[in-house]
Amino acid sequence: MKELEIEVSADYIHHIVGVMKARFGKEAIVLFHVADKYECFLEDSALVSEVLEIPQELYLEENGAVVHVTRLPADELEGYRRRLTALGYTTCTNETRGSDGTHILKIYESKE
Repeated sequence: MKELEIEVSADYIHHIVGVMKARFGKEAIVLFHVADKYECFLEDSALVSEVLEIPQELYLEENGAVVHVTRLPADELEGYRRRLTALGYTTCTNETRGSDGTHILKIYESKE
């Protein structure tokens, strides 16, 4: 079965972050594995950027909405997680892969 192309928008980012926080706790920092990075968005991006001193990047801008991202190299994730945990933060990761095996920005949701 062919995967549907995902249109990444500000609404989509808010939705997937919201679903992950509903699953793992609203205080959890949500990290999405995308290609060779882990990405966090919205308030998580600002927090991680400040705490770990990693600059935020503009991810998208649409209809007046601005979404920033903070990216962590995948091979350095455990070190960053240890630092966040030592400071009292909880993290969760999303490891969704596309049909070619590449990590993608998507979550699986039950069809209700």
